[in-house]
Amino acid sequence: MKRYNEVDMAFYADGVEGDVILGKPDADGLVDFALTGPYDCARQDIINRVRTQRGDWRHHNQIGGDLELLEGEPNTRETAAKGVTQIYDTLMADGRFLQADLYIRPVPISIEQIDFYMLLDAGEEKPLAIKQSLDL
Repeated sequence: MKRYNEVDMAFYADGVEGDVILGKPDADGLVDFALTGPYDCARQDIINRVRTQRGDWRHHNQIGGDLELLEGEPNTRETAAKGVTQIYDTLMADGRFLQADLYIRPVPISIEQIDFYMLLDAGEEKPLAIKQSLDL
């Protein structure tokens, strides 16, 4: 099992998603970028990869979930399976995550929506759980 307890700049905190988060001012009133807590970096990386498209990352063309390509498809097992494959592909593209540590479950919510539940075994008591909804 790989370790996933890195620290990075935070992009998600207090209901703000996808923007750089600033930390609290120090004694001199200076502010620096907020950092992720342990395992939040892995959570953030999963979210970033699944929510983006291939080509969005200039120097990492293989990264991106491409889930928008499923929009307009019928809500079937085949469509869900395509989404699962695309998610696995982006998460494992550069070795960031190992397939043995991941479990992805598609859940049809309505005729027009699939929720993908991504579980990462990071060596903690509970796996990291991330949900990504897709409107078809």
